[in-house]
Amino acid sequence: VLDDCDLESATNAIVNSTYGCAGMRCMALPVIVVQESIADRFVALLKKKALEMKIGCAYDPETRLGPLVNAKHKQSVCDWIQKGVDEGAELVLDGRNTVVPGFENGYFVGPTIFDHVKPGMTIGEREIFGPVTVIKRVKNFDEGIAVMNANPFANGSAIFTQNGYYARQFEMQTDGGMVGINV
Repeated sequence: VLDDCDLESATNAIVNSTYGCAGMRCMALPVIVVQESIADRFVALLKKKALEMKIGCAYDPETRLGPLVNAKHKQSVCDWIQKGVDEGAELVLDGRNTVVPGFENGYFVGPTIFDHVKPGMTIGEREIFGPVTVIKRVKNFDEGIAVMNANPFANGSAIFTQNGYYARQFEMQTDGGMVGINV
C-alpha cells in the first residue's frame, strides 16, 4: 500500500480480501505491507472498517464475517493471535472474545489486526488462515518488494497505487503467482 493510493478504496478492498470467508481461503490477504508515511492513517481506517463489519451466522445476508469451520480451527487461530502478542507485535484489534448473540457456542473470531510486525515474527511469515491482518511497515516501494519477496509464500500479491511506474515495476518484480493492481 503506497502513500499515493486511494486509501478509502484500498482499505475497502483489503477488508473484503482479508475477512471474506473468515480469512479461510487461499487468496485471503493475511499480510499488508504499508508505506510508513500513511501507515497510521491506514491502520486507523482499517480498524474502523473492521469494527463496522457485522459478524454472524453464514446464512444471514447481513453477515460480513462468519464463523470459522470448527472448534479446533478456532483454537488454532486464537493460538496464533496469542503467539503474535508473545512475539511483540502490536495488537490493534483483538477478535478472540467475539460472541454472536444467539450463537454463543459458535466458532467466531472477529477481525484481528496486528501492527508493527517485524522480520522473524512467525505471525508475519506463516498463513494463519483466519480473520487476522498482519501489517508490516516499510519506507518505500523497494523495501516493500524486498519484504514481500523474502516470504516463501506468495499465492498472490497486490499493490495499491496511482503511480503507473510502480504498478508496472510491481508486476515484474513480485514473486506472487497472481498479481493485482488496485484490487
